[in-house]
Amino acid sequence: MQESGLQVTGAPRPRTAQLRVRRIGYLALAKFGCLLGGLAMILPGLVCGLVSVNLVHVVRAWLESWQQFSLILLGQNLGSLDLINALRLTAVLERLRLLDQTSPVALLSITVAVSLLGGLLLALVVCLVGLGYNVLAWLTGGLTLEVEE
Repeated sequence: MQESGLQVTGAPRPRTAQLRVRRIGYLALAKFGCLLGGLAMILPGLVCGLVSVNLVHVVRAWLESWQQFSLILLGQNLGSLDLINALRLTAVLERLRLLDQTSPVALLSITVAVSLLGGLLLALVVCLVGLGYNVLAWLTGGLTLEVEE
């Protein structure tokens, strides 16, 4: 098909445009980093919480075994000693008992705390990467993207 000296063949080509990314906003980067970091740290936070709760239980049981320490020499019982009182660990043992009784709350608290810290840390890292990009874009003109309409 010819119209006024031009020959048209096939489908029309899509129009393209070039976009330049000169700057990335820090608030958007911080939101994305915080959400991504928080989600990524849920499982490590849960593992950290489980380890902490189990460690509290083991240390509490170990300290409770010290309460009646028998002194035996050559098969003769020389007496018993309460090492918890002698070493002034009564307050520590009471705190461990309290933590051991509230272990589900402690587990949830540790998981949430680790997730929040991970989210804040990744938000900071992503913002620093964005700052690096913004400096490079300021020096070089930014990233150029070619898009189709």
